[in-house]
Amino acid sequence: MANQRRQTHCEHIWITGASSGIGRHLAIKLANLGHRVIISARNRQALEDMASEHEGLIPLAVDVAAPGAKENACRRLAQLTPRLDRIILSAGCCEYFDVDRPDWQMMERVMSVNYFGAVNSIAAALPLMGANGHIVAMASQASRVPFPRAQAYGASKAALTYLLESLGVDLHSKGIDVTVVQLGFVDTPMTADNDFPMPFLMSAEAAADQLLRQLSQRPRLIRFPRRLSWMISLGQKMPGLWYRYIAPRLSRAQEEQQRARTQV
Repeated sequence: MANQRRQTHCEHIWITGASSGIGRHLAIKLANLGHRVIISARNRQALEDMASEHEGLIPLAVDVAAPGAKENACRRLAQLTPRLDRIILSAGCCEYFDVDRPDWQMMERVMSVNYFGAVNSIAAALPLMGANGHIVAMASQASRVPFPRAQAYGASKAALTYLLESLGVDLHSKGIDVTVVQLGFVDTPMTADNDFPMPFLMSAEAAADQLLRQLSQRPRLIRFPRRLSWMISLGQKMPGLWYRYIAPRLSRAQEEQQRARTQV
């Protein structure tokens, strides 16, 4: 019964990374269900265009990784809503590491968005969130096993996963649920330039639909697609198989790697 009440009443929801990909589809679908959805991203014009096209969307342009992001978001959120029932942290970035030409600053750039951006967002939202609140964050199945060139991305999502799991323990007594979403490959602007095979690739809309079906139950973990999850579970149980056979198949072709190394 509690879940049914959550589905029927109007929720005040904040979504980061809402200007494209899964965040955009979730925002539109939730607004169409009658919820009041605050949409955030760095691209102010994209947010304003979304809000003009879809009733129930409220634009809040913010860079969650910028200095002072927590204080800025906290102040502006309080001006827009008296409460937050749910936050969906969808802002993220991905860069790929090249061991032959290492860019070590990449680690800090990716972590600042994928991990500290989430920290800033949660810190800004919690003062507006009471009992029955719900924190949702987009992690990744890439954090479960080593993927080629994914050192920065995978590490940031592993840190995010642990942060959320630990918060779930501490916030349980306050009636706030925490859901970790470990996705596979989704067709979004972030993956559009990937130069390697992406098994079981999903559309952003299909991913959003699947998330909406499961989020009403507030599970601690959502993980899909199942076929990728099974493949990764096999790799965890048989790491030799993963390192020797599966992971190499997810790398760029040898000639592409060589061409990338010789580009000036």
